[in-house]
Amino acid sequence: MSGASLLPCLLVIGLLWGSLSASAGERTLTDAEYELLRHAKTIYVDVAFSTWMPRGKTLADVAPSLRTNLASAGFTVVRKSTDSHDLTVKVDYREERGKQYKIDMYGTDITCLIRLEHPELGSLLDMTIRESSANPESGTPPYLETLERFQTNPYFYFVGDFVKARVATRLNQTEVLLQSLQRLMQNEPARGDQPENVHAFLPGDMIYPLMVRDNTIQELGRLKDRLAVPFLTTLLGHNDRQVRLLSVHALGAIQADEARPAIERVAQQDGDREVRQAAAAVLASLPHTSPTP
Repeated sequence: MSGASLLPCLLVIGLLWGSLSASAGERTLTDAEYELLRHAKTIYVDVAFSTWMPRGKTLADVAPSLRTNLASAGFTVVRKSTDSHDLTVKVDYREERGKQYKIDMYGTDITCLIRLEHPELGSLLDMTIRESSANPESGTPPYLETLERFQTNPYFYFVGDFVKARVATRLNQTEVLLQSLQRLMQNEPARGDQPENVHAFLPGDMIYPLMVRDNTIQELGRLKDRLAVPFLTTLLGHNDRQVRLLSVHALGAIQADEARPAIERVAQQDGDREVRQAAAAVLASLPHTSPTP
């Protein structure tokens, strides 16, 4: 089978922070093409970066993070392009000067293009991730705030899982996010109900996973894929009020009428007033479907 006869499977994602908006489109590989990919186990990561920061220095650890994520997904990451490898991940990471907040303070706009390539199948995955500074009053310098947003973006944090999905598991976008989120939450330490500003009191190595968790729940709502409804419904009983609140909003965005009984219980019984109010608002917005005769 020649490379020219193979149709690449393309997943295009553009993720912005604010509303966590993204667009995706994909074509399905044939069984023969997946059989060819089944043997792809080694990856070379080729990263190019540019920044507006003085002396061209960036604090982003894009290459090490990508290598770690890919290794965690079961791939062997080679260090040199001359080393034998089955796949290549090409990354174009750019930091550009963003909005001016003060005379001497500017935000940063990050654009990260990630492409997975196979020597015969061509491009298997195209992702565009964008983040920008948004809240200079938070106390965090705008540049560091943007890096935090980028590093906790689910499409970057779970990039190894997205690559694995294109090569082996055949999971779609929602399924990758669900599987990755469930695995992440299984490793959470057991804690009681958390106050709204819980992140401010946690060690640094615990903050990012919680932020990724919250961002992924929001993204599942934005995607409006009903595949996410069962898991989001179970999260209505989570011990963290932030998880319950975000899950209520996500179910509302999906217009998940099948979750109405669970949302009603939250509206009546949840121990947090804001969560109860959010659930009540979602109930009022849900469509009323006629019962099946």
